Amino acid sequence: MTEGRPAKALLLFTLPLIAGDFFHLFYSMADAFIVGRTLGVNALAGIGCTTPLLSFVTGFCIGLTGGFSIVLAQRFGAAASGAGAEGVRRSFMVSILLCLIAGVLLIVLLLPLIRPFLRLLNTPAEIIDYAAAYMFFIIGGVGFSMLNWMLTASIRSMGDSRTPLYFAVVSALVNVVLDYCFILVFHWGVAGAAIATVIAQIVSLVCCCVFIYCRLPKLLPTRALLCSLPGLLRDEAGAHLGLGIAMGAQRSIVEVGNILVQGAMNGLGAMSIAAVAAGQRIRQLNMLPLFCMSMSIATFTAQNYGAGYTKRIYQGIRQACFISLTFCALMFIVNFLFGPQLAGLFLKDAPEAVALSAEYLRYIGATLSFLGLMLIFRSALQALGKSISPTICSVLETMMSVATAFVFIPQWGFTGVCLANPLSWIASGIPLYIAFALFVREKRRGLPRHMKKQVL
Repeated sequence: MTEGRPAKALLLFTLPLIAGDFFHLFYSMADAFIVGRTLGVNALAGIGCTTPLLSFVTGFCIGLTGGFSIVLAQRFGAAASGAGAEGVRRSFMVSILLCLIAGVLLIVLLLPLIRPFLRLLNTPAEIIDYAAAYMFFIIGGVGFSMLNWMLTASIRSMGDSRTPLYFAVVSALVNVVLDYCFILVFHWGVAGAAIATVIAQIVSLVCCCVFIYCRLPKLLPTRALLCSLPGLLRDEAGAHLGLGIAMGAQRSIVEVGNILVQGAMNGLGAMSIAAVAAGQRIRQLNMLPLFCMSMSIATFTAQNYGAGYTKRIYQGIRQACFISLTFCALMFIVNFLFGPQLAGLFLKDAPEAVALSAEYLRYIGATLSFLGLMLIFRSALQALGKSISPTICSVLETMMSVATAFVFIPQWGFTGVCLANPLSWIASGIPLYIAFALFVREKRRGLPRHMKKQVL
């Protein structure tokens, strides 16, 4: 990522990410498709209403592991430019230990709180059992998921985005086969869908472990490191947790707003919940290229920042914006032309829910470009070690969700639900653009006039 044309490097890194994340997304899409068409609207609504709560947990975990991987990528970039390679091993070892600790704590703390949270959100009685069963197994397997995300992010931090794609394909196929087996053959209902997802994550985790052991020995700890685990954890935990918790908190703060929106939406009934559950699966597909580009720009920025190539960072960000906006234009066309057909994949014999879901997708498609730009600048600033503006970004996003839950949905009904994400994306980008402009000005300050243009 520190050599060649930035646009080419970003695309070559992003395309395998898109393919890999598509297969990861295939988990939830397969669950929704099979559940919605075999178990009915209420079962689909039960899974759908768990989305904000599960996203709160998984968002924190993905943010935490993403922060750890940025530290790892910075050290890899520094090692590639001639610095010592021991820092890479230390970073990887500490990241794994911290993920193990965090995974156990989350399982112990969250499992007893599943039903109280669902009741707090006014989950309709006809779907609460579906929701609780699904959440129990997903939360119970979050430790495996966290380790899988950490190992996948570590491989990507080394500049390899293709290998995680292959593992994602394998785990997605496992998930689909097990979905059909557990739901249609064993009749385990929504619990079967959740168990299939956890097993698929474990398969990916095992593949990552084997690959790192065989192909990335530079990550494996030495005997000396293993003998000094307490001291290593004490010395390195601060650097990793500082960025990891900040990124995890930023994602979780956003999900707090989404939880409130879900609570307000639950009052609209199971039909609206099912419509949004279907629409969210398509929305995730819309957002997938944008999140992949943001992961690419994070790795790109971290490696080049570690190597000291500031000008190349700016070039990469400009070109990443252009690529993301192109993706947004394509998704805009797809949502407007094929929204009802896409929603109909998940909703059988429910024309009212299909119409609501298509309306939801039109709002998403029209405002997706705001999300694309926001993600790029947020990831770039995080990779540069700037955590204040991304945190402000998350707070603003949450504030807009709170306004949606307590003002827009009560006043406008389902239209308020449709506006929740677009308003959050627009508001949250403002502090990021300001912060990046200030960063550029800081870098240019003090340079001779003939060199200032070289910074950009």
